Amino acid sequence: ARMAPPCSAMAVAVLVGALLPASAAAVGAPEWEWSRRDTAELLKCFSLGAACGTVALFLLALAGVAAHKQWRQACDDAASAEEAAAAAEPAPAPRSWLRAAALVAIGLTPLAVCVVLGEAFRSVLVAMVVMHWGAMTALPSLYFAVHACQGRGYAALCFYSDTFRELQVDGEAKTLRGSVLGIPVLIIFVVAYVCFRCKTYPWALCVKSFTGPMEEYGFEPHSMPFRVLTAAYFTFWNPVVEEFFWRVFLHHELGEALGCDVAKEERLQPDEAGPWRSLLDGAVHAAPGRAPHLRWGVSAMYASYHLWPIKVVLQQVWWAYAAMGFASLLCLGRFFLLLREHPRFGLPAAYVLHVWVDAAFALLALFKVHPYELGQEP
Repeated sequence: ARMAPPCSAMAVAVLVGALLPASAAAVGAPEWEWSRRDTAELLKCFSLGAACGTVALFLLALAGVAAHKQWRQACDDAASAEEAAAAAEPAPAPRSWLRAAALVAIGLTPLAVCVVLGEAFRSVLVAMVVMHWGAMTALPSLYFAVHACQGRGYAALCFYSDTFRELQVDGEAKTLRGSVLGIPVLIIFVVAYVCFRCKTYPWALCVKSFTGPMEEYGFEPHSMPFRVLTAAYFTFWNPVVEEFFWRVFLHHELGEALGCDVAKEERLQPDEAGPWRSLLDGAVHAAPGRAPHLRWGVSAMYASYHLWPIKVVLQQVWWAYAAMGFASLLCLGRFFLLLREHPRFGLPAAYVLHVWVDAAFALLALFKVHPYELGQEP
């Protein structure tokens, strides 16, 4: 709860600062008037999200009831206070290849949602909403409900309660460290786009525009206020869902199903040189072949669904950037996980860095920024 305000204020400042020239030049223009199409699209997306969210809440309620019953039963069966305390400690779950296969299927669902629904509706927004509230919220809730009915509800409750408590420890410092990492990333993202765009230097594999393809996939009829609302949703909510889904839920549950103790294995510890030196050492030791395959596997699933957005925004030349984009996002996902496991950074830093990355993409993909025209056609 403490990590959002500082990073939110800075990311909002970046977006508003970039959009102020555009708004000053376009006040009173038709694209700034909210339309019926905006209302209809907003209601459609809200309905999709609300339907998936309602299912998720119902399943989580079932899991919570089952977890409470298991805890009460364990305490009632204990003959003494010591046995009751021992019974309250969740035991490690046995290895299960069936659960691992189910979790891998859940991890590949975001890619399936993007390809199937994104192409069927020709809408980035519909794919994003269903991915957030269906693939990344409702499906994990279903997994929790099934897992709870199998007697593991209380163990899951303990783990996620501990994870939530970690967010409240040194949150301000972790948020600041995430911004120190995120601001350069945003600048690098924008500079790289300017260098590769056709308006800067036309060549066979240059990038024509981000805004044009996004308009083809659902944003053309919508006003600037609708785009600002979408950018805010994507910038601030997408990192919440993704960090929980990839770096907490899937990483922990898949590790447990495979028999890996991810809570202890290669957990980074701060050294006397400080958080930055220990983070650098952790990044060096996270190179492929030196870290558990689980971490790279989850990061690969995280990178996989981004192939569809790469295909959308780069269109004819997407194949040339697909391998580079996948490799970059694979390393980015691994770095997010590195931050999440570091006691001096944790989820707050991973969330804030993710906010800056998403802010950069939202800025370039949804807006034509005057006078630099970063998102315009050449």
